[in-house]
Amino acid sequence: MSGYAAYGTRDGRFKGGGSLEVAFNRQLTRELTLSGRHDVLQLGAGENALTESNILSSILSRGDTRLSMVDEGDLAYEHEWHHGVTAFLGTRLRRIHANRYVPMRYPDGRPAGSVADASVRVGLRFAKDETVYRQPFDKQSLGSKYPITTLFFTAGIPGILDRSSRYCRIEGSLRYRPELPPLGYSDLTLQGGHISGRVPYLLLKLHEGNGTYFYDPYAFSCMDYYEFASDTWFAWFYEHHFNGILLGRLPLIKRLKWREVAICKGVWGTLSERNNGARPGSGAPLLFPPGMSSVSTPYVEAGFGIENILRICRVDFIWRLTHRDPQPGERIQRFAVNLGVQLKF
Repeated sequence: MSGYAAYGTRDGRFKGGGSLEVAFNRQLTRELTLSGRHDVLQLGAGENALTESNILSSILSRGDTRLSMVDEGDLAYEHEWHHGVTAFLGTRLRRIHANRYVPMRYPDGRPAGSVADASVRVGLRFAKDETVYRQPFDKQSLGSKYPITTLFFTAGIPGILDRSSRYCRIEGSLRYRPELPPLGYSDLTLQGGHISGRVPYLLLKLHEGNGTYFYDPYAFSCMDYYEFASDTWFAWFYEHHFNGILLGRLPLIKRLKWREVAICKGVWGTLSERNNGARPGSGAPLLFPPGMSSVSTPYVEAGFGIENILRICRVDFIWRLTHRDPQPGERIQRFAVNLGVQLKF
């Protein structure tokens, strides 16, 4: 069992949450989790982003956060059939409340107080010969020499909550880390998905922005939150770690044992007419906030990084290569410097 409580000194509101986890097997993960929370969340953040409760999220913030108050309840079950093959089943009730940072307006201009979502989700993950560090309630993947694939299907159920949407969402990912001696190794992640149905923009694929100076490998460093949304999308995240093949040949610098990294990330996506809240008369449930648009022209950013600084630090320099001209109501970042902490040997 776990729980927390908090109080916001500026908004004068209490927040909190808790969870109950039951593990049925210590060798293979077979776990039931019941959780709930009433808290502010950053929708559209990367999966490795700093949580809102992490003090570094404030220290390293660029001031681009657009937090939403969320009431959420989850019931999830994870069943690992055998090592490397895992199934997921869950249901979620969620209500996202509007505020001045994340406005919600109907096409006729009337304000909407909140967006509701009631859904069930099933998934499958396959990781051949994966190395895993296990504890009774937690496990950490240490990778595999084979691609790791996941596939999830989510169905929105109308009528359970007021104004909840009917939709189907399918999404999948592939992660692969090939060794390429003597040139180091690569980290490649491919993601894609499709949403069928008419949904408010908060339930679309909100492409992962980064509002901090902290490096997130699965978010776009020069993209703001709520900048792009899609109901069909494909994204890639690629890094190549040279393991010092270049910096290790430079006099003096080679003594520091710094290692270089090349980075390229991108996303392409489309919006059907029924979900394009940026276009008047499209029939979308809610209007987009100012600056949000489709990414039908691919978004691409690239750069380089230096890792193994003092054995634990990493610095990345990222340039935005496309969508460099801001739209009305939009403020864009063409260059970003990110910091990271990692242990590498």
